[in-house]
Amino acid sequence: GGVEWLRWSNNNNAQVFYMKLSKFAAMVIGLLVSAQSLALTPPLHSIDAFKVITIDGEDMPSALDLSIDDLSLAAMVDGVMEPIPYQIDQYNVGGAVYFEGWDVPLAGSPDVLDPTDKLLFLFKDAGEKYDGKVPYDGTLIAEILTLDRDGHKRYVYLVKDSRLRSDEQYVRYSSDLGVVETDFYSLQYDTENHLVWDDFTIYSFVGERPLDSMKLRLDTGVITPITNIGLNNAQMVAVPSAERIGPIRTTTQLDFTLHVLAVPFLQLSLQIHHYPKLVMYEARGTIPELRRKLLRNPSLSMSLDANKLMGASLRTSAGPKQPGIVDGTIDEIEKQMIEAGLDPHNNWIWASSKRNFDVLAFVDYLGDFNEPMGLLLEDDEFSEDPPEAFPGQLPNMGFRITDFPMEGFIGFVVSLFLSDGFDGEPEDFASYARTLPDIEVRAL
Repeated sequence: GGVEWLRWSNNNNAQVFYMKLSKFAAMVIGLLVSAQSLALTPPLHSIDAFKVITIDGEDMPSALDLSIDDLSLAAMVDGVMEPIPYQIDQYNVGGAVYFEGWDVPLAGSPDVLDPTDKLLFLFKDAGEKYDGKVPYDGTLIAEILTLDRDGHKRYVYLVKDSRLRSDEQYVRYSSDLGVVETDFYSLQYDTENHLVWDDFTIYSFVGERPLDSMKLRLDTGVITPITNIGLNNAQMVAVPSAERIGPIRTTTQLDFTLHVLAVPFLQLSLQIHHYPKLVMYEARGTIPELRRKLLRNPSLSMSLDANKLMGASLRTSAGPKQPGIVDGTIDEIEKQMIEAGLDPHNNWIWASSKRNFDVLAFVDYLGDFNEPMGLLLEDDEFSEDPPEAFPGQLPNMGFRITDFPMEGFIGFVVSLFLSDGFDGEPEDFASYARTLPDIEVRAL
C-alpha cells in the first residue's frame, strides 16, 4: 500500500519527501543532543561566568618544560571539541608578570612552561567531559576538572601540538591610544598618564557615565608635619613602558613616578591588569630610607569618584549592615562606616548604582607590607576635587593607607570587580567573587 509506494517509488515527490524527512530527523536529533548537553552543563551563575581561572605551571606536571607555543586549550561545546581562548603568562622572581628589559629577571626559562608560569581561561568556556569519540587535532595531555558552586563538573583540556586556536578576544587594548575595551566596559586613559581616566563606559548602565575618575592622593608633611602638602594624579605619573596583550587579560607595565615639589621623589613598578569584568592595579617598590625620613605622617588614598549616583547603596566589610545611601550629605550610617575603618585583611567595599552597575573593591597587601587602613568616603553634591570631569563627589569612595614603614618594601594590589548587579548580600558574594572553584588537573 502507501508504505510500499514510499519505499520503492521513483516518483520525484517521494524523493523530495525523503529529503525533507531526513532534514527534519537531523534537526530533531540535534535538538535532543543540544538539550542533553544543556542538562549536563547548565548555565553558570553570573558571578562565575567571567571568572578567570588561573592554574600554576607546577600544578600541570605533564606540561612542564614543553614549549608554550605548542600548548593550547580545548573544551566540548555542544558535543563538539573546539579550541577555547586561553593564555599562558610568565612571571618574574618578584611575583609579577615578566617583561623583557625590566630590571626584575624571569623566574624560569623563556618560552617553556615553568612551575611559576600561569595558565588563564574563563570559567564559562569549560564544557562537558570528553569521551574520546570526537576527533581533535593534537594530543590531549591533561584534563582540567572544575566544580561550579552547584557542584556541576566542567572540563577543559590541555592540548599539545594542535593547529587549532580560538580567535575570541575578551579584552582589547592599545597603550598608544590608551584604550581598553571588553564586552562589558571601555576605559580611556590619558596616554601621558595612565592614572588619569579620560572616559569610562559601562554598557549595561542606565544613564550617563557612572564613574568620573580614579583618584590617588598622598597627604604628607615634608621635613616637619607643619608643612603639609597634598599630591594628586597630576604629581603621580604612570607612563606605559611595555604591554602583554592576551585574550583573557592584558597587562601593562608602567613607570610610576611621584613628584614632590616638582622633584622626582619616588619610583615604583606599577602593573595594570584588565580582565573582562575586573581591573587590577599592582604596585611594588622600595622607599629609600633617606627619602622616607623626609616625609612626616604620610597617608595614601585610592578611590573612585562616581558621577551623580544619587540613591546608590554603599556597604563595607567593617561598617553597619544597613547601607549608606548617596544623597549629597554624609548621613549617620556613612559616619559609622568611616569611623569603623577597614581591616587590612578583610576590606571589601561595595557600591550599587541600582541602575545595572555595581562595583566591588578590595586591597591586598604584598610581602611584609602590613600598614593600617582606613575608609575614604565623601558624599557631596557640590565639592570639587580635580582632576575630574564632573564636579561633586557622589560618592567618592575608596581605601586610605594611613602610614608607611620607615624603610623597605611597599606592595599592594587594588582590585575593582565590575558587574551589572551582584545577587544576594555582600557578606556572601564579596568573598565568592574572588574565590576560585575547586580545580583538579589529571594527566592523560
